[in-house]
Amino acid sequence: MDKATEYLTARELAKRLRVSPETVRAWARRGCIPTLRLSRKAVRYNLEVVLAALSTKPGNGGAK
Repeated sequence: MDKATEYLTARELAKRLRVSPETVRAWARRGCIPTLRLSRKAVRYNLEVVLAALSTKPGNGGAK
């Protein structure tokens, strides 16, 4: 069996991607990255899926 799927909080994902947690939440709000909503307040992110989403969408960071 493959290793277990890793789900991260916004803070954990932000640390791995070297961005702020607010940037992670903004990407999620805009639909740039997929989320797993566990409850109204609890959201998790699959690192592999997020990396794949970011690699296919140009311009997710920086100024508008």
